[in-house]
Amino acid sequence: MSNLNVPVLPPRQGAGKGVRRRPGVGKSVSVALLVIGAVGMIAPFLWMFTTSLRDASHAYDLPPQWLPTEWDWSNYAGAVSGPVPILRNMLNSAVIAIAVSVGMIITAPMAGYAFAKLQFPGRNSIFVGLLSSLMVPAQVTIIPLFLLMRTFGLLDNPLSLILPGITGALGVFLLRQFFLGLPQEIIDAARMDGATAWQTYRLIALPLAKNAVSTLGVITFLGSWNAYFAPSIFLNSTDTATLPLGLVLMLGPYGAGNVAQVMAATTIAIAPALIVFLVAQRWIIASLTQSAVKG
Repeated sequence: MSNLNVPVLPPRQGAGKGVRRRPGVGKSVSVALLVIGAVGMIAPFLWMFTTSLRDASHAYDLPPQWLPTEWDWSNYAGAVSGPVPILRNMLNSAVIAIAVSVGMIITAPMAGYAFAKLQFPGRNSIFVGLLSSLMVPAQVTIIPLFLLMRTFGLLDNPLSLILPGITGALGVFLLRQFFLGLPQEIIDAARMDGATAWQTYRLIALPLAKNAVSTLGVITFLGSWNAYFAPSIFLNSTDTATLPLGLVLMLGPYGAGNVAQVMAATTIAIAPALIVFLVAQRWIIASLTQSAVKG
């Protein structure tokens, strides 16, 4: 075989050397906008924290003082030991939020898998009806739900918030969309090996949906922790009130309460939600990334 004479191009000048490029104008503008947005989001939390450390008479000073001249930690003690049992309200919120989250991550994946991978009469019609419920405001259904809870004697009881919250159309929709992205070959292979529908769901589909289920649990927990409308309807005593209700009670009629103590209680209130988000953020990012690269 004859040798082929392939011309060799001379190396380009500067090849192999690190060439430093200046960041473009668009990147600089993007970073500046992100910094401004971050400052805008952090500012309310900073004002809340600093207000909780100053005297109530200086809470509405204009211009606002971002750093108090005297750090007064007694507002936290006053918020905890005041007439409103804020720690009891926090415990009530934690019990309700955990119960609702556990119920949601049990029921929503099963329903989502059924709508995505199982064949049964009326599947699409039922799913359309389920999605239609998302367009109905909570204020429309609150009266029938209130009458139902009164019939069962569950008013002023945490179960009046837990039972309606252990499942929801949004959670079913999110998990259905995830299971639709699973390759059908995996499901068919499990069925050929003799696995039942329940075994296929429990041993194959559910472990693959770990990130999506974790994300749903975090979203449900935060939504239940911050809920105010439904607790204000079903709970009517300070001992059963949730944390948002307790904060409103602390503020008092016409907003005449001790603002510094309310800010101290609010700082305590957001701590569990912030911890949950920081712990679970890797699952949330993994779920969003996994959803973005499908197809």
